[in-house]
Amino acid sequence: MITAVWMLLGASIVAVIMIHNLRASEELSFDREQTQIKYAQESAVETVVADILFNGPRSELARLPAQTSYTINGIAMQVQVTSESGKIDVNQADPALMERALRGLGISGSQRQAFLSIVAGERSASRLFQSPTDVGAAMQQAGMAIGSGFCPGNYFTTFSGLGQPVAGQMRPEFAKALGQPSLPTEARASPGTALRVSIKADGASPLIAVIRTSGLIGRSYSVLDWSDRAGCGG
Repeated sequence: MITAVWMLLGASIVAVIMIHNLRASEELSFDREQTQIKYAQESAVETVVADILFNGPRSELARLPAQTSYTINGIAMQVQVTSESGKIDVNQADPALMERALRGLGISGSQRQAFLSIVAGERSASRLFQSPTDVGAAMQQAGMAIGSGFCPGNYFTTFSGLGQPVAGQMRPEFAKALGQPSLPTEARASPGTALRVSIKADGASPLIAVIRTSGLIGRSYSVLDWSDRAGCGG
């Protein structure tokens, strides 16, 4: 009887160890797969830059917005390249322009004024918003509901360096909010343009990189923002 109990106990221990090892193996395999996808996504950003710099205006990716697909190390990815120039740069734009945009997007008067007060405070302190994440946080502080219905990253940036968004490169609903005609123009990925590169692969979060191409030897581009967390705009 005692022997049988010890045998059952031993079998249970072995089963627990086997389950633990199986789970550890699955976790290790998942981590390895995620690492491979991450490196493939990073390589895709390098490929985008190389395509634009080496092919110049002949590059399909230089005509924005652009979409393509890459397969790197057996990992298939969807690539989208857009310009930040069709958005309002919160660090550069006139407050009246931001107020008009927010009003056209359906933001209430009290929330608009609260946000513009935050922007004024940052400017008086000689501080810059570092990314759309900072802008979104300020908008939430002003009481705005951030989500699929209103995604600041679709309309506001901190990277273009422009006082006004480029006409024709705005989203149609944004152009309408500003009272401008939605007439698409061909954006060109010329050196100095802030580009948003989105790399999506099955089974992983998208990589979002905002870069500025330079064409300089040894430093073909600079990274302005880098995130593996999808924003409210997807």
